[in-house]
Amino acid sequence: MHDLHPELTQAMSTLMDKLDTVLRSGGYAGAPLQMYLAGGMAVHYHCGTRYTEDVDASFSHRLLLPYKELVVEYLREDQTRSSIYLDPTYNDTFALLHPDHRDASVEWQDIGNERRLIHLRVFCPVDLAVSKLSRFTSIDQQDIRDLARHRYFTSPELQKRATEALDCYVGDTRWIHLNLRQISEEIDQLALPS
Repeated sequence: MHDLHPELTQAMSTLMDKLDTVLRSGGYAGAPLQMYLAGGMAVHYHCGTRYTEDVDASFSHRLLLPYKELVVEYLREDQTRSSIYLDPTYNDTFALLHPDHRDASVEWQDIGNERRLIHLRVFCPVDLAVSKLSRFTSIDQQDIRDLARHRYFTSPELQKRATEALDCYVGDTRWIHLNLRQISEEIDQLALPS
């Protein structure tokens, strides 16, 4: 973890506090739930390269959440007003995910997991990159390049993990292979000495 955009990290901590309050007020007293963070907030955790407003996450349990109450407003470094919210439309069913992505996730340290009934975990960098191969917007491509630029993985490592993930999917996967080939070439270019 880096120290970039601490205000965004604090907003994420506040969101986790709100989720903890929802669980406690609903009477939950079991073992802590796991929240698996993907998307732009996970990129923030690993790289600190951009802001995001939507929080893409899946959970270890099925939850009924008051999404409108889970918005957190904050000021960015430049003093512009912003907010983050838990994206109710995020669905990991249609994203390319390695079958072991939850086991490979990392705990977000120093965000207060120890005091909550919900613990925040973040997709590991290579699984985060794999998850971005299916949508593959310009932002997704930049996120993958940023993760690679931080030397979290090489193109062969990304190719291996994506190929393992594809073994679990049905349907036409040719376009994923094209996306993987394109971004792998870009990652290889990043690795070349200037």
